[in-house]
Amino acid sequence: MPIAKINAFEEANGLTQPFLVVDLADIDDFVARLFTSEGMIAWHKHIDQEQLFLVLDGELALESEWGNNMLRSGEMAVIPKAVAHRCGSVSRAVALVFERKVFANRQNGKRRLFVLEGAGKIHPVNIGAEALQLTEPSVARELIAVDDLCLSVVRYEGEGEEHLCSGGSELLLVQEDSLTVGTELGTVTLGRGEMTVVPKGVRYLPQASERAVVLLATKGRSVSTGD
Repeated sequence: MPIAKINAFEEANGLTQPFLVVDLADIDDFVARLFTSEGMIAWHKHIDQEQLFLVLDGELALESEWGNNMLRSGEMAVIPKAVAHRCGSVSRAVALVFERKVFANRQNGKRRLFVLEGAGKIHPVNIGAEALQLTEPSVARELIAVDDLCLSVVRYEGEGEEHLCSGGSELLLVQEDSLTVGTELGTVTLGRGEMTVVPKGVRYLPQASERAVVLLATKGRSVSTGD
């Protein structure tokens, strides 16, 4: 199967109502789901899984029993299991949700029925600000995790180093500039808001025309979500 390019903004234009959800990309047993926001959804919680919200465009209010946050374009935050929350916006916003494709309790029994209100804190992450902390190109900086899916930021300048997806599939989502990803399955050039998934066992060679900032999603949890 050839490597595919997914344009989140084009997909968002096809959503006819706020909070309709479409699956954009699979990262092994995780999925990146797209939705648009306008208005506010009802309070709810998930006892089986965490959710990571990433804003691609606009502003998204993320309210929870652990506090309220306003996420702007390029910012993300994780809602842990059993934390009641809701999200919404005054004007249209475009966002992704990263979560497991199947409930965690069906895999390993790890559930959380309740948490104490105010016992923890939601920690927003600004991808652009974190990218400024990168001292070397092609070296990923781990930012946040949702269950055991880790999201990192990496900067590419010119031709990067060839990389093998040995641990699982890897999603590359461009935040700034553009990136060409060459693989044995084909080559794609990604701009802002565009992504691709490189399957496990496949090598890829990234190349940026100038300075591309890329969000990388890979399996293997090593970053605390603060819960």
